[in-house]
Order: sequence, then C-alpha cells, then structure tokens
Amino acid sequence: MKRTLALLFASVCAAACTTVQEVKRPGGDSEFIIACGAALGWNICYDKANQLCPAGYNTISEDAGFNRKEIRISCPKPS
Repeated sequence: MKRTLALLFASVCAAACTTVQEVKRPGGDSEFIIACGAALGWNICYDKANQLCPAGYNTISEDAGFNRKEIRISCPKPS
C-alpha cells in the first residue's frame, strides 16, 4: 500500500511541477519556456517539449538552477 501511494504521489508531483509559458516573438513566431522541478530531472521537460512539438523542436537554451530546470524551445514551422 505504501509503495502504491508513493508512486501515485510521484506521478502527481511530476505532472504538477511542470509549467509552460508561451512567448510571442516579433514576426509572429512562438517560443516556449518549460520549467520543471530540479529533483525530477530533464526528462520531464523533454517530455513536455515533445508534447508541445510532436514533429520535433529546436532547443534555444537550457538552464539548471537550485530549485528548477528550464528549457526554452521553438517548434519548427510546417513546410
């Protein structure tokens, strides 16, 4: 029972600890800033990036601070 609760808690924390901010660039392009908890690892940020840009994404920057990780991405324009 304790293990099940621990897994459920970890899943909720992973989902709740990721935020996305869309930044509109001059010219109409968008970039996304994805922030995730430092203890959870980069995979949470990368998973969110793949959800936002299913055809792939360009990494503009990555930053790891004391209490969070942040990745800035852009989705390629459809051709």
